Amino acid sequence: MGNGDEAVPGDEAPAAQPGTYDQVFFLGLAAKGKDEWNKWRRDPANEDVRATFAGVDFSETPGNQIDFSGFEFGDGADFSGCKWRGGGWENGKAPEGFRPGRACFVGATFGADIKFDGTNFGEWAIFEETDFFIQASFKSSIFGDYASFKGATFGNWARFESAAFGDYVRFEDAAFAKSARFDGAVFGNWAGFNGATFGDVASFDNATFGYSASFKEVTFGHSPWFDSAAFADGANFEDTFFKGEVKFTGNSISDFQIITSEVSPKDRMALEERHKLSWKTMRSGPGRFRTISFARARFDGEANFSSRSFERPADFTSARFYYPPDFDAVNSPGKIDFTGARIRFVPAGKWLHWTTDTKIPVRLRAFRKIAEETKNHDLERDLYIEERKAERGVFLQRWEELKKAPWIEWPLITWRLLVHVLWIIVMFFYLILADYGRSFVWPFVWWLVLSLIIFPWWYGQILPSPDKAGQLDAAKYEQAVQMVARANAVPFVGPLAIDAEIKKILFCPGFGECRPIPPKSYQWLATFQNVVSIILFFFIGLALRNYFKIK
Repeated sequence: MGNGDEAVPGDEAPAAQPGTYDQVFFLGLAAKGKDEWNKWRRDPANEDVRATFAGVDFSETPGNQIDFSGFEFGDGADFSGCKWRGGGWENGKAPEGFRPGRACFVGATFGADIKFDGTNFGEWAIFEETDFFIQASFKSSIFGDYASFKGATFGNWARFESAAFGDYVRFEDAAFAKSARFDGAVFGNWAGFNGATFGDVASFDNATFGYSASFKEVTFGHSPWFDSAAFADGANFEDTFFKGEVKFTGNSISDFQIITSEVSPKDRMALEERHKLSWKTMRSGPGRFRTISFARARFDGEANFSSRSFERPADFTSARFYYPPDFDAVNSPGKIDFTGARIRFVPAGKWLHWTTDTKIPVRLRAFRKIAEETKNHDLERDLYIEERKAERGVFLQRWEELKKAPWIEWPLITWRLLVHVLWIIVMFFYLILADYGRSFVWPFVWWLVLSLIIFPWWYGQILPSPDKAGQLDAAKYEQAVQMVARANAVPFVGPLAIDAEIKKILFCPGFGECRPIPPKSYQWLATFQNVVSIILFFFIGLALRNYFKIK
């Protein structure tokens, strides 16, 4: 039966009394193809009937002729303990679609409480574009090479705990609505989850991946967990989005164990041997990272990489952390590349950087040590700035301390609060003038705007205007004002360029004898301009020094 719609001679479904359906009936009906099956399933009288194929051997005739593509199974379909032979290569080519002995469920739809526990699928098991409503369970199942769940949709609770996959398993563009559990699963080489979407929980704790596991452009929900997961070389999390707290904590091989009460001791031992064989072959382990990439990944919650050993280069270039990550007790942090990485402590898009979480400055300080060790001076500077910004809200919590403290301590606490408020104001101007010393362009632009626009206008407001200065030439007056503003824009030596003739034009009323003595308002404004110019030149020099700084 090549297309799943033709009946195999001798496999007609046996007659069944209303309400009496057994495995023989379901096998016979499935052999007649999807049209007959779906016709029976859509009958309201059969709505609550649960199809069971538990323990069926689909590797032999006539079961190996059944193609389940497009079947509508409803609730409670049970394929636990089934067996498929799988379909291999034909004339050096990968055959597509159904072949005798292959588990093929392309486009099938399942209701709630679906079981494939302990099933042996062989090679080329195909569940592409398959729809699982609620509670699809593949616990302890064994997949050969080339299993595919591309584009499959899983409702709440997809369960693949302790499953074993061969090479080239595919979950690309699959969607998991709420909870996906792959705890203790073993993957061969080239496992692919590219473009998949996970709901609230995605757990790969204690999972083992072969070479080149790929989670590129995957979206994870609030709780993605990879505790003690082992990755061989080439693991790829590039452009991946972690919405919540993600865990990649490490563990020692001696402490590793499969924790599940639903696996027999014999099967648990066999699964652990699969893990250990993969670790030995790939030189990986539950506490190690081989070559791995998180380039351009986004972490909205806390990312925990503690106790991991970075055996080979790890790429975090241009990664974005919106909560300080935890790299506590990692080994070989010098192999981590954080070039272009950004560390923040507020959600993306939030304008006000403010927190009262006392853990954040501590975490930033600890991560700054990692930046120092990797000689990433730009990141080290950015982390220091973030640390100072985080301390603003933490220190202002002393207001609560003031309300609870005895009155004798009020003066000291109040003084500290006032100093801290002043520091917040200073840091605000440091931000808008020089981006915390990270930009030499900003202070230069500010210097140009102040020198060419703001201060010339200001001098024109406080000095005598041409209509009050008798025969004073308006054009020369305007030129003189511009010269004064530009001269005072250059600290120390600039004011020397203002000669006596210019002072007469600006400070004399145009009649009688005149001593060109500037008014006090001019003196204060010139002093202020010099101070501002000195600060801006200092910021320019500081930014250049930070840019070329070498330790």
